[in-house]
Amino acid sequence: MKRMLMLIRRELWEHRALWAAPLAVSALILIGAAFGRVNLPSNVTLPPHLARALFELAVLGFGFAQYVAMSVVVWLYATDCLYAERKDRSILFWKSLPVSDAQTVLAKAAVAIVVAPLIVFVVTAVTSVLGFGIWSLRGLSAPAPMHIWDTRAWIHVEANSLLAVLVGTLWYAPIWAYLMLLSAWARRNVQLWVILPPLVALIVEPIAFRTHYLTSILLYRLGGGWESSLLLSIERLFTNVPNSYAAAGAPPRLFTRSPLHVFANIDLWVGLAVAAAFLFGAIRIRRYRDDS
Repeated sequence: MKRMLMLIRRELWEHRALWAAPLAVSALILIGAAFGRVNLPSNVTLPPHLARALFELAVLGFGFAQYVAMSVVVWLYATDCLYAERKDRSILFWKSLPVSDAQTVLAKAAVAIVVAPLIVFVVTAVTSVLGFGIWSLRGLSAPAPMHIWDTRAWIHVEANSLLAVLVGTLWYAPIWAYLMLLSAWARRNVQLWVILPPLVALIVEPIAFRTHYLTSILLYRLGGGWESSLLLSIERLFTNVPNSYAAAGAPPRLFTRSPLHVFANIDLWVGLAVAAAFLFGAIRIRRYRDDS
């Protein structure tokens, strides 16, 4: 475990964007909270349950940009982590150490699949607290109850967000493993090899076979094919609230269903098996690849 922890620390040292990008996005969000102009009506009175739902939605808003940035950073990391060490010949140094190829690849996979999302989750949680603190200091919480701090609602959102992050890491694992496989295999132009084969397949399939199976599979996996109770709850939140801000029907709540139901989806386990096969291939390629 100490060896794996050191390998993970090495990845964070060498690829500083994994933790620098979330901090930079957080700084921009806090600057916007501190200096942005917000015009709120002073005569708005929201029901308590609606104020809580909107507070939860505001907490989620602090993390939206973070997770979008994380997807880009992890994509670039996964496509570069095994290719760069061959390009700059640092692989010769690391292979001289008592560290196996399996340990190296698994440490990189752990960073892409688990560590990076957890870093973003922690940064997002802290950012939401600081952001609401800034809003309170600016007096934005006075006229509108939706900005009043609610500890129970914040804990509710963060707990379900953590579950969603953990489930998401498993759901998207085959994508990151596929990128790492190509990073270990490609001799140059990794991004081209990542994009070109699926693109060609998507174009050829409907022309040659008049089917769209690959498109459906890619959209299903990339778009989070598991049911999104969060999006359904947000839609219900706005469709059930008339213009007068009075609640209609049951009190609107986010996360009406736990993300843990995804574990009953067989596609999750199939994806993990595919991810394991991709990582095994990356290990074997790294062991025998010689670009000299």
